[in-house]
Amino acid sequence: MRVFYIFFTLSFLTGVSSQELEQSPQSLIIQEGKNLTINCTSSKTLYSLHWYKQKYGEGLIFLMMLQKGGEEKSHEKITAKLDEKKQQSFLHITASQPSHAGIYLCGGDAQ
Repeated sequence: MRVFYIFFTLSFLTGVSSQELEQSPQSLIIQEGKNLTINCTSSKTLYSLHWYKQKYGEGLIFLMMLQKGGEEKSHEKITAKLDEKKQQSFLHITASQPSHAGIYLCGGDAQ
């Protein structure tokens, strides 16, 4: 079983400071086949939230955008949901693979 790294080190909001959007955990070492969840919490009310991935040495890859509370989207083994009331989103990866390694970022537009 292979072990690989997934880092969550950066988040941003349009129009407000990055300190108002927090991701957890900050980094993670995970075994192939395991599930993982990344949380993104805002101190502001969000009207949209974006998830991105960056592979080492490459540019950002857009994963998905969530625009309304309770909205959930899936692509391949990645699912994201926006909880507008709690001002947070999660990104869940099922049965992780080495191709999931990289830096995951959340960004949003606040009201």
